[in-house]
Amino acid sequence: MLLSHQTAFAEFTRVDAPLAGMTSGTLIETTQGWVPVEQLRSGDRVATGDGGFRAVLAVESRDHEDAPLWRVPGGTFGACSDLTLTEGQYLALNGRDCRRLFGLPTVLVPAGALAGFQGAHRLAPFPARTYVPRFATEELVWAQTGVRVLCPGTDGESHYKRLNYGQARALLLMMSGGTLGADLAA
Repeated sequence: MLLSHQTAFAEFTRVDAPLAGMTSGTLIETTQGWVPVEQLRSGDRVATGDGGFRAVLAVESRDHEDAPLWRVPGGTFGACSDLTLTEGQYLALNGRDCRRLFGLPTVLVPAGALAGFQGAHRLAPFPARTYVPRFATEELVWAQTGVRVLCPGTDGESHYKRLNYGQARALLLMMSGGTLGADLAA
């Protein structure tokens, strides 16, 4: 019997990893107070999750024609007002559910996994400019007065556990007491 390999390889479309970023107006805590992310400059000192201030090395910005953006309503994760993030931006979550599921006090959840959690939802695509502050090492920075968002470091090291979509949904389901909005991957 001969095997036919005519269908051994399927056609596929490359899917790039979702980009990280925050939109204009996202407030970031600095030594000078709360500053919109688009006003950050190299050398500005930004409050980090560990309580210290770190110098920004650079702020990358990018224009998107139809960026997949997510809205995190004010009050969610301690945000003082609505927060708009790209699908690949990670937020830091912590608490007993993180310890119970992953054995860690803090884990990172991609914004794209937040669907239905306390009103988080995907926005209709629209042109947007996004910003990503860069540091010497990756940092969790304070945004919208209560949310910790991941900003990359130039050293390429990862210091926090990044959850994949399924892990993030399991954590959010546990955090929500078993009630979570529609799963977009389903």
